[in-house]
Amino acid sequence: MFEFLKRFPLRRRSPVSPIPLNQGGDSSRDVVLRLQLPPAAEELATAVQSTAAPASIMMPNAVETQVVSSTMPADPATGLATTHRPSRVRSSHRERIFAMRIEHLQICNEKRCRLLAKVGVVTAGDLACCNPDQISRQYKSPGRALRSIKRLRAAVRLAVAIEGMMPRDALILVAIHRRSVASLARESAAVLHRDLERFSLSSRGQRLVGHRGVPSLRRVKSWVGQCEQLVAHWIQNHPAETQVAA
Repeated sequence: MFEFLKRFPLRRRSPVSPIPLNQGGDSSRDVVLRLQLPPAAEELATAVQSTAAPASIMMPNAVETQVVSSTMPADPATGLATTHRPSRVRSSHRERIFAMRIEHLQICNEKRCRLLAKVGVVTAGDLACCNPDQISRQYKSPGRALRSIKRLRAAVRLAVAIEGMMPRDALILVAIHRRSVASLARESAAVLHRDLERFSLSSRGQRLVGHRGVPSLRRVKSWVGQCEQLVAHWIQNHPAETQVAA
């Protein structure tokens, strides 16, 4: 008997356990199958990810949402997020010239720039607000240095008053005795341009003008027009002083 049973392979216990519907004496062929199947590997991985993902993803999403909401506020009109970039504050013509260093103005040589730097005059703003009498005492020739510093200071002050004019252009106007806005407002653009061309033919004019050449007639017209507007605005705001001067 034992040898006969050894011919049949052993079978594992099946998870299927047939249980009759009728627990009584009546026997029935209908059975209920209770399966004890292990969960699938994919379902286990999905369950683990679904439980662990909120804890790890919630914080980055919250931080990212906070950053996006702070940098890109929604537009109430369109409902869309808009990016607000910091606006650049444009500096005026006066501020740009006052902030320039003297060696960048091209109105004096390197030696004069070094001597001015020793007494604390580094930028065009320092030159426009300096005391020429006090600075000229530091030079070997105070009288000559005083006249030169006054011309440079007048050129810077004239350049900052007129939009589009640089101190090297104003230095040429100072050399032909146009030192103020009022004097330019009384000039004709054509006559002023002719005087500039004549001055450029002299030896001193060639040193000041150099390879840049004389300013064009169009630029001279714009300078004269701005001076006329400035004088008219000043007369309108100071009528009493205008009557006394007349």
